[in-house]
Amino acid sequence: MADYIMTDIQVIGAGGDFDVRPAVGEEWEVTYIGSDAWVGVPPASVPDVNAGIFDGTLGPAWVLATLAVRGWNRRQKLFLNRTDYLRLNNPGGAGANVSFSAKVVRAFGVAASFVVTDLDQLAAAATWEVQPPVGYEYHITDVGSSQWIGAGAAALPDLQVSLYDGTLEAIIMNGADTRGWDKNLDIYINNTDYFRLTNTNVAQADVCIVGKIARFFGTGASVVRSEIQTIAAGGAIVWDIQPPAGEEWRVTEIAADTWVGVNPAGLPLLTVSMFDGANLSDLLISTDSKGWLGDIDILIDNQNYLRIIDPTSAGLVAGISAVLTRQYTV
Repeated sequence: MADYIMTDIQVIGAGGDFDVRPAVGEEWEVTYIGSDAWVGVPPASVPDVNAGIFDGTLGPAWVLATLAVRGWNRRQKLFLNRTDYLRLNNPGGAGANVSFSAKVVRAFGVAASFVVTDLDQLAAAATWEVQPPVGYEYHITDVGSSQWIGAGAAALPDLQVSLYDGTLEAIIMNGADTRGWDKNLDIYINNTDYFRLTNTNVAQADVCIVGKIARFFGTGASVVRSEIQTIAAGGAIVWDIQPPAGEEWRVTEIAADTWVGVNPAGLPLLTVSMFDGANLSDLLISTDSKGWLGDIDILIDNQNYLRIIDPTSAGLVAGISAVLTRQYTV
């Protein structure tokens, strides 16, 4: 089925809400949100709109918030179905023309939805593991929370977002640090290496994930290559992420349980390099923000691959999100 648009403008009264809710048997993707009312100090002004995932009971868990710059400088990838949808809130003192750009991406009728967007309610310090069933792979594109930390333009969802394998945890984003928040997430998970959200607020929070089933592989082999690894601490201080001969991978995220720097400028304590078995070329360094704040899209094969280094040799946990993009006979 070809995509067709559901773009619309709604007049929302002061303090009012409008729900962007797909019809039964449809999945939508919201790509942009706007308003004729803006708030903040230029050049950091944003539409005076809160946008969050809602299921009629839990939420909204905000992915975009009025005044906060987080998320407004990118295309949205908000996957919705009839159960977990988008609430737009006008927090202003007057009515506003609020718009959303959206398209129907799938009409599934009586079949199962591919959208895995969901909500959970977490007490302070509680965790939520988002673990696909055996035989499934998920693609996670955003997260949100009803509790944010920080003031004005610098506010962020008060969450710790991690890769997790049931034992080891590597942090992708912290609510107190700007790293990673102003982009769409591009995280691939399966039943072995999956996703963990921790409510780092002192109060209870409704939190959400946004995403879809990337693939159902049943009893076949997963193409997700996400992994978590302990490095250093008496062992090797490097982790070579080297696809087998005949495979090409796309690395979409890099994480660590140890960060360095003063909030909100903290970064994973890692050096990430391209390596060919002899020569190193640095891609990401924990002392510099280059590359850490935007999209990570690193293509590797058996000859030119990633080397992740613990620069302190003190021991830490590192993780990657990665997916197989090509497999061929050598």
